[in-house]
This record gives sequence, C-alpha cells and structure tokens, in this order.
Amino acid sequence: MRIDRVQIKSYKNLTDFEIDIDEGKMITVLLGQNATGKSNFIEALVLIFKHLDLNTDTKRSYPIFEYEINYQIKNQIIEVAYSNKKYTVSVDEKPLSLKDFFSIENKKLFQPKYVFTYYSGISNKLKEHFWDHQNTFYDKIIKEDFNKEEIDDLRKLFYVQLVHSYFVLLGFYTHRTASTNDFLNDVLGIEDINSVLFILKKPEWAKDKEDVFWGAKGLVRNFLNILWELSFAPIYNSERIRKDFREYDSQERLYLYLKGNTEIDSLANHYSSNVELFKALESTYISKLLEEVRIRVKKRNIDQSITFRDLSEGEQQLLTVLGLLKFTKDEDSLILLDEPDTHLNPLWKWHYMKYLEEVVQKPESTQIFINTHDPLVIGSLVKEEVRIFTKTDNGTVVNQPDIDPRGLGVDNILKSELFGLPSTLDEPTLQKIERRNCLAIKNANNEASEKELFELNQLHNELQTLGFTNPFNDPLYQKFAVAYQQYEQEEHNATYSSDQLKKQEEIALSIINRLKSEEK
Repeated sequence: MRIDRVQIKSYKNLTDFEIDIDEGKMITVLLGQNATGKSNFIEALVLIFKHLDLNTDTKRSYPIFEYEINYQIKNQIIEVAYSNKKYTVSVDEKPLSLKDFFSIENKKLFQPKYVFTYYSGISNKLKEHFWDHQNTFYDKIIKEDFNKEEIDDLRKLFYVQLVHSYFVLLGFYTHRTASTNDFLNDVLGIEDINSVLFILKKPEWAKDKEDVFWGAKGLVRNFLNILWELSFAPIYNSERIRKDFREYDSQERLYLYLKGNTEIDSLANHYSSNVELFKALESTYISKLLEEVRIRVKKRNIDQSITFRDLSEGEQQLLTVLGLLKFTKDEDSLILLDEPDTHLNPLWKWHYMKYLEEVVQKPESTQIFINTHDPLVIGSLVKEEVRIFTKTDNGTVVNQPDIDPRGLGVDNILKSELFGLPSTLDEPTLQKIERRNCLAIKNANNEASEKELFELNQLHNELQTLGFTNPFNDPLYQKFAVAYQQYEQEEHNATYSSDQLKKQEEIALSIINRLKSEEK
C-alpha cells in the first residue's frame, strides 16, 4: 500500500489542496508550523478510506469533501475520484464499475488491509470517525456463532488508545523474537512479565446475573473461557469505586489473575498470530467488560517488579506505537502517526526511525505518515521522505525540501527551510549579538557616539564570556557585515520560509561577488 498523490477540494483549512508523495519510500514525514493542515490531511485520509470500506456493491457511503487519490497496492495502480456525490474508479488506468470495486473480493485487492491511526493528544472528533467500524466489529464478535477464523478480516480502521498499550506488551511477550526481546530489554529495560491481572466489571447490558461472564457471547466469551481456565483462583467482589473527587460507583467485579509466563504463554498458544490475540484482548474493552489491566513487569536495575502503569508516558507511547506496527508488518497497511514522539526523550527521538526499521521491520507493502515538530526525528532522512506544509494566502502548499535532513545536524536542520528559524540561539542573546554587530558597524564607519562605544564594550565583554568573539577582525568580513546589516534592518522575521531563505542566500552571494570585484 503506497499513496502517490492526493487532491482535496475543500476540507477544513485544506482548500484546493494537493500533495505528491514519493511512493517508493515507506516513511513520509510531514513538517510545518501549527495550523498548516498536517493533522487535517491525516484526518482526511482516515475519512477517505473509512467511506471506501463502508461502501458495498449495493450501498454507498460518502465523505463530506471532494477528492482524488492515487495509490499502489498489490502491484496495481488505483485511482479514485469523488465529486458531486459520485465515485469514479480505475485500476491500472482502466475504468472499473463501482459494483466490482466495492465487492467483498475486490476490497481485499484494491483497499488497504488496515488503517491504523495514533494521535498523541486528545481528539474526540478524530476518534468518532472510527465508531462505525468499531460498532460493526462489536456486532459481529458478540454473536454465539462467531467464527474466529474471520477475525483477521474484521475492522480495517483502528484508532489507538491508552488501553491498547497493555495489549501490545502482552503481544510482544507472547510471540517473542530476538529483536523484540532486545528492544524491550535494551531500550525500555523491561526484562520480563511477572504477572497479569484482568479486572472485569459487570456491564450495563448484562442480563444473565447467574452467568459467570454476565451473558457475554461470541469472541469475548471464548477469550474469557480461556482466561478463566488459566487463572489462579478467580475472585468476584462487589466494590464501591471512586470516579472523581465526589462521585462513587458500585461495581460487581471479577478478578482473573495469570501468575506467570507459563499461563501467559498458554493464553497466546490459543491464537495463531498477534493480530488475532490483540483483537481477542480488545474484545473485552469494546464489550464494556474491561475495567483495568495490571501487568507487573521486571525492570532492569530495580529490585522489585513494578506495574506497567508505573512506566513513564514516553515508555508507554513508544511501546504502543511500535507494537501496533509490528502486529501489521505482513499486511498492506496505512499507518498514520500524529506526533508519536511527544513524550519521548531526545535519545529515543534521535533513534526513532531506526526503531521503525529494526524493530518493526516493515516490508514494502506498508506506508507510514508521521506528523512531527522535532528535528531529532528527521535527522536520518533524505528529502524524498519529507514534505513541508506552508500556509499561503491561497491555502496550504506542500513541497519537498531542496536538501536532505541527513547530515545537516539539528542546528542546521532548524535553520534550514525544514523549520525556518533565523537562529537556534535564545532570542535575548540573539538580540544582544545583533545590537553588538550594529554598534560595531557604526564604530567601523566612525559614526558611534561615546555612549554607544561604552555599550559596545559592555556587550563585547558579556558575549565574549559566552564564546561570541568580535566578528570584525577580518576587514573583508567587516565590509560584508556592513552591507548585510542594511538588509537585516529592512527585513527581520521570527521564522523564514523556503523562499525567504533562498532570498537571504542570493543577497549574501551578491554581496560577496561585489566585494570580490571591489578587491580586484
């Protein structure tokens, strides 16, 4: 699954929007200031594939905006256009009827297997886009005659939430490989899982009070039956649970405790893959049966085990995102990550792309979009893997940068067109340097007053302690600084666009050429 091009007529702040992506790259990173439309583009992709999946050969589902999308899947080029509440579709440049395109068989051929979306903040509106798929998934898995062999084909769209981090950790340990063991141990310091406690609650829909699982059926009942058999002394208990600073809630609870690796491995052996196990685990959550999961882990350099909730937000975030990607590594999947590096420390951000490649080991059939504001994350990328969102009077424009982030270093990445900062220095220090340079130019031209000379001397001494020495020892550089300072006085911005940075380079080059000519 690789998207090549998307055009959107009008969605939120995306008007006459177009983005061209290098479909040869697994990862595309979206850069740009806030409110330039990066998150809206990710949301638009969710809506496009949501409604394509909800369509059938007899029923239509439409998004709220018009668009065109071109993508490759299973060595086929798919083009879908939606305009005036009408779809048109072609496969390898040949028109295809909607009945054929939206048939059950062809959906598997022409649409992504999964669309996973992760958002580091709270977005109830984005979460709502996944409700239809979650409801369909729920309606099928609660049936008594549900066939677990069908589970892999259910629910293409998936919205990642905090509760999934517990399921991901179990998935890591129940289908272990050398690479995942190394990642958990070396990066997160997690050496082993000591135990797992599932805390279930009586759901609102419960009718059969005598049933051990309150009348649960289908996939979730099959899972709970396995869990019950493996649990050490299941316990029922009625409790008064505090919901907030004033409100309490009475709950009937069931505690199912897996006391070690033997029981955890036995649970995993009932499922053929991590995807199957993950969806079985999640069935307890969407069935409103799961109140909490308490996973006790053994961490390196800690004498006693700790619960998973004691891990930092960054540890949970990294584990969740990479784990979900690992589960879909063999599928034609679209992965949409909106600021997945929010809670990570600088070292993990620096290694983030390496984690994606080494731990996840994604094949060519999957595409990942990452929205970030951190230069550490993109330091290893080439320009074909980056797209810069820029807000203009005519809407948002998306371009590929002219330079590779790889090899620039964080300081130069921030000062390049990728982020457009005038300097990586703090603003007060930058203002002092600019003031010193201005006064130095005046002094060089014999235009400085005694008061200004005194101020220049103070600034020079202050900045020298910070490592900023007098820049005008070279007479040729002094001439350049005088000429360039005139430009800076005319135009000074907090950030610079790609065009403005190019203008700066052109001005600097023209000054250098003029000075060279004068020297000759």
